[in-house]
Amino acid sequence: MSCIKIENRTIEGDKGRVLVDTVRRKGADASSEMIRFLCELDPFLCRHVGLSCEKVEPNQ
Repeated sequence: MSCIKIENRTIEGDKGRVLVDTVRRKGADASSEMIRFLCELDPFLCRHVGLSCEKVEPNQ
């Protein structure tokens, strides 16, 4: 049973890495939007991983 949990966690981690890599390739505006969304969705996680959740104006 623990093997399944570890395997599922690895799959979820891979999905997360793919998502972050995809957004980073799209540029600074996409990265800022993702950070803004994550800060709204889970402020605790953002503080824990060191993301800045201060209001940032998008690049124009």
